[in-house]
Amino acid sequence: MSTFLRSQRGLTLIELMVALAIFAILGVLSYRALAEVATSHDRLESSFERWRAIGRSMQRIDTDLLQAVAPGEQPGTPGAPPSAPLSTSTPAMLLGRAANGGGPEFQFLRLDDSRGVRRVGFRLVDGRLEWLRWSGREPLGEPVTVPLLDNIRDLRWRFLYNNNRLDAWPPGDRRAPLPDAVILELDLPDVGTITRMIALR
Repeated sequence: MSTFLRSQRGLTLIELMVALAIFAILGVLSYRALAEVATSHDRLESSFERWRAIGRSMQRIDTDLLQAVAPGEQPGTPGAPPSAPLSTSTPAMLLGRAANGGGPEFQFLRLDDSRGVRRVGFRLVDGRLEWLRWSGREPLGEPVTVPLLDNIRDLRWRFLYNNNRLDAWPPGDRRAPLPDAVILELDLPDVGTITRMIALR
């Protein structure tokens, strides 16, 4: 009878406490693993969205600059003698500063499918890249502003002309309406510096 009772003996208190401790440790480890997976997923989604926004901004800049035109040129026929010069008092391409202490503001004329030739531009204000659109060729009035990209530390426009890099446009002599290429340097704190060259000729 005593042998049967000994074989039916349950867990001791120490064994039960050890088992509970093991289950608690496994539960904590599982929770931390799931939390880490969720955090990694959110981080990856945020990174993908950031790169998508960067890609959209670069595509917008590329599209506009590849349609850049200058006074005296006939749109669509580079090198051909102009039949309808684009009269404008503001240079076809101009790098300046945004109002109210903003960053660089880059304006130029581009060929628009629906409006003909119109002035567009990009400016940096409070760490945000904005796309600017005026109704005509001159920068009259306040442009329509579309935010493109946030969290920008710095933005630099440079110009390639006759194998020389220039920090300003138009050049001093103003003989060239457009440079050979535009170089964009975008300094992002979470990515680094992105450099892009857009050939105009």
